[in-house]
Amino acid sequence: MNQMALLGNILRMTVTCAFPIALVFEMSRFPRRRRARAAMAAVFLTAASVNAMLLILAGQERMKQLYAAVLFVPCIIYLLAAAKDWPSQHLFNFFTAVNAVYLISILSHFITGGALEGGDKAVWLDALMRGVLSALILFLFVRYLRLPYQFLAANMKKGSWRIFAVIPFCFFALVMFLGLYPHVRTDNLLAVAFLYVILCFVYYIIYQVYRSTYELLTLQRNTELLESQSLALLKQIEAAEKSERELAVYRHDMRHYLANIIVQLREGRVEEALEVIKGRLDEMGEPLRLSAYCKNPVVNATLALYLERAVRAGINVSVDCDIPDILPVDSAELAIVLANAVENAVHACCRMTEGTRKQIKVHCVSRPQMIFEVVNTYDGTILFDEDNLPRAEDDGHGTGTQSILAFARKYNAFLIYKTEGDMFYMRMLINYD
Repeated sequence: MNQMALLGNILRMTVTCAFPIALVFEMSRFPRRRRARAAMAAVFLTAASVNAMLLILAGQERMKQLYAAVLFVPCIIYLLAAAKDWPSQHLFNFFTAVNAVYLISILSHFITGGALEGGDKAVWLDALMRGVLSALILFLFVRYLRLPYQFLAANMKKGSWRIFAVIPFCFFALVMFLGLYPHVRTDNLLAVAFLYVILCFVYYIIYQVYRSTYELLTLQRNTELLESQSLALLKQIEAAEKSERELAVYRHDMRHYLANIIVQLREGRVEEALEVIKGRLDEMGEPLRLSAYCKNPVVNATLALYLERAVRAGINVSVDCDIPDILPVDSAELAIVLANAVENAVHACCRMTEGTRKQIKVHCVSRPQMIFEVVNTYDGTILFDEDNLPRAEDDGHGTGTQSILAFARKYNAFLIYKTEGDMFYMRMLINYD
């Protein structure tokens, strides 16, 4: 093999090592993604170096046969040590990525018309085509699939991943048997391509299951929040009706008490008049207090419910909300966002050490743009992903953050999370049309 052909094959091998590592990184959940990115780069360099040595010393065929094993060992070892996913999910992610590599190689073969038979330049053309296809698949996954996939990864049971992991592994084994063992074969490339057509169909079914589950979980979450809002509204309606009834009785009886007091004062019996007033105040008891945070009844009811929970948890609550009846967004959807934000704030405060300051602030303005923020104290460490979204610390959490993000995308709102000292900020700006 001449030098140009060797360099072209090393470039192809580098692309086919970099792509699955990058895809596995995007599919996996790490508590510290920046550190994980550097570690996965080290995994790539290790695998690429070993495969380059195999290519030079043992030849291209042996390198192709051992390529997946060389990639598998450092990648899985690191994932088991650092990622938050189940071991069976690591297998699903890895073999899905490797199958994608083989699919890219087949697509490149058909797109270039089997150009590898054409010499050194054809090797470089194939490497370029593989790089383009790899970048396209990574972009599509990151742009459209990563968030729902990782959300489901946090909510799917361990047993489900064991079943799903079998699918890409079986296809990988078939491809190895048909195309690489006992030696590299190209005469049955159509059969392997047909296998990948079936695999794509299977993954489409899996995607539909993912999507349905994601929508179901999101709908379930929003339904629970709407039920909480309905209960809060009913509670306030009942309190208002009770208040109206009590006020009607007070107004009816007040004439008699005032007449009695006037008589006592005219006759100079001040002490007796004061006793009448004191007796009436004792009968009235503690006045009914309705939480009134803003003018919008739906949002107000939601804030009243969730902030009441914060107060019961011993959290100091401060509210300054200017939310009118008429909003540029759906009131129920905005109430869900605030409910999620306040609930997340309550959870963060409840996880704090006993005796530390626990505080939640809710601030909203409606002009010239609608801006609202929920601020809370916290301790520990809050991790952010590359989209500056806070990452859930425990499996099964993070749904509220995704719901807030969906709202921001729907209304083209500006959403930001940040920390300053011991305070965590969630701020959103909604432009009026």
